Amino acid sequence: MALFNGVHYALSSSIQAGRHKELSALLDLHGATSAPPHTHIIALAGSHIQGEYEGSQHVVSDMWVQRCVVLGKLQPERYYSPDPIMIFSGVVACATDLSQWDLEVLSAGISSLGGQWRTALTRDVTHLFALHKQSNKYQTAMYFAPHTGMSILTPHWFDDSVQLGCRVPEIPYSWPDPEVLAW
Repeated sequence: MALFNGVHYALSSSIQAGRHKELSALLDLHGATSAPPHTHIIALAGSHIQGEYEGSQHVVSDMWVQRCVVLGKLQPERYYSPDPIMIFSGVVACATDLSQWDLEVLSAGISSLGGQWRTALTRDVTHLFALHKQSNKYQTAMYFAPHTGMSILTPHWFDDSVQLGCRVPEIPYSWPDPEVLAW
């Protein structure tokens, strides 16, 4: 059975032409249809689409499509909200070698702002937080990152994103040489 079997989608006007074409191709290739009635409205993460499509069962970010394809199964829609308040929508996070206090803050913050938390480094993890390179989780994540698109970051990325109320670029926080640790 096709991955998106039963998914009737509409793409939001918030999606630019090139991305629109890419998403349509992915959805169609994996069995979705753009015929009404629409079960899924797909919008860019962080976009306002209130009232754009009334009556749809699910409003999801474009990241939902990508993660479903990468993982080969439908992901829970509730974790892929395009609502700009849900800054960690689409994030499935895990950490290695952090204090219990830091773990509690990270897991509560990620979860309350739209993401998911895992205690183990599972296949669906999109972000691993680490302060050094010595852990097994870090080594495993670095090995699989090119295949899964996982980001390995310092926890400072979370702090700065929460303080600014939006996801900040990941590059300065990315391992193996995070710029933020050199400041």
